[in-house]
This record gives sequence, structure tokens and C-alpha cells, in this order.
Amino acid sequence: MKNIFFVLLFAIVFVSCDRPIHLNLNESQSRVIIEGQVTNRAGYQYVKLSRSVDFYQTGALPKITNATVSVKDSDGNEVMFIHNPNNKADSVGYYLPQTPFMGVIGKDYHLRVDVDGEIYEADDHLYPVTSVDSLAYRIDDDEKDDPKTYNKFYEVLIYAKEPHPSKDYYLFKFYRNDSLKLYNDTDIYYTDDEALGESINGISTPIFYAPGDKATIEAYSLSRTGYVFYDDLQKLLNNDGGMFNQPPANSRTNLSNGALGFFQASAINSASIVVEE
Repeated sequence: MKNIFFVLLFAIVFVSCDRPIHLNLNESQSRVIIEGQVTNRAGYQYVKLSRSVDFYQTGALPKITNATVSVKDSDGNEVMFIHNPNNKADSVGYYLPQTPFMGVIGKDYHLRVDVDGEIYEADDHLYPVTSVDSLAYRIDDDEKDDPKTYNKFYEVLIYAKEPHPSKDYYLFKFYRNDSLKLYNDTDIYYTDDEALGESINGISTPIFYAPGDKATIEAYSLSRTGYVFYDDLQKLLNNDGGMFNQPPANSRTNLSNGALGFFQASAINSASIVVEE
């Protein structure tokens, strides 16, 4: 059963790292795809580069491994990103900072990517994020009566305040035992503070847990541009191609020179709880 948190507050979109999606492109075009992130937490900074494929092509997206990538903050501090520095098989296409750093709330961040002489750039601002004050949990009776839940029938409740007077936007991620989990296999959850109101008072998450599971909630701040990107993507992916629908368009992005994807600066706040019987 879908819970209140899932139905009322969050739109759902799908971003696949390796699966082609419907793009408003003809078959002969290939575009650079950039997925980048700077946060106020160590180990969360990365840039991933790949190329789009035509609609009918299947398989993994081709990765870009020979780019020059850098991120500069509004104080002029620049960090180079190196391709797959640890030579991991599952990290092809990923660029990590040569010198570890953390983003700072209130700063602007500028991404520059050089792919075979073509320059792609983007800017984003790192806004503060609401704090997750506490978590609780309870049994969801409908899930408990469903034999397909495999003993995962506890829902986690979030308590938080939205203290900022400005317009704010958020992305949420949910983990079970430190593994990212989704209500459906390919969901991302985002919202604005109008949906949240002044406080989150015991709203349940879309993920269910068994006794002994550790539940972790991560809240990410988004810029207005980031929110628009996810909102456009949600509309794109829910376009069923009916005769009265407009042709799908690519999501608006902060990336220049026709690149697809997004460069995101976010503050992160998280909380965890262990479910007990």
C-alpha cells in the first residue's frame, strides 16, 4: 500500500545511469550527458560523463573517459577531477576530486568539462537544508497483512522543521541497512517547502522495514534550477505519447553547449533509526 508520504508530497521520476530514456532527438545525434554533484559532505563529490544513444539502441550508455573536469567555487578555489582514480570496474565514466573537499553552504559552484575540445559548463548554488530532527516507526497494518512484504511492514516517521523564510526545494533518499531503497525500482523523490509546510510531523516514508533493519533518511537541498530539472524530467517520463500530448522535450538544465543532465550543489542532512519489535 502506498503511504501518505509517497502519495501526497512527492513526485516520482526515473534517472537511469545506464538505460536509454526517451529523448527529443533524431537517431543520428549523440549528446554528452553530465551528472555532477557537490555537497557539504566528504566523499559525495563526483562527475559522471557518458553519451546519449538513439531511441532504439539498447545496452549501457557509452562512457567518456578522456575528459578534463574541474569545479571552482565563488572564492576562486578550483579542484581538478580525475577519471576513476581507483581503477574500479564499476566506476568507468566517474570523475572524482584529485584533492578531497566539501562544499560550503552559501557558495556558488562552477563546473567545467572539456570533451575533445568541446567545453560544457554549469553553475549551481549550495543552499541550506532542513534538519531531520528525529525518526520514529510503527507497524503498517496493510503491509503486515500482505504476504509479499517478507516481514517488512514497519514504516518510518519523519519529524522535521522547515525554518527558512525563503522558498526551498528538497530531494530525499531512503536507505535500508545502508543500501539505497526505492518504493519502485527506479524512483527519485523531490518536493518544495509549500508541500512540506512549516514542519514535518510524523510523515511516513515510502520504504518499509523489518525488525532489526536500520533506516536512514537523507535530505538534500536543491536550487530552483534543480527542482525544475527534476520536474521537467518527471513530465517527460510520464508522457504516454497519446495523440493529444505534446511531443516530449528534454529537461531544462544548467549545462551549456547542448549537454544533457544536471550539475547539482546540495547540502545534506540525515538521520537514522534501528527498527525494534
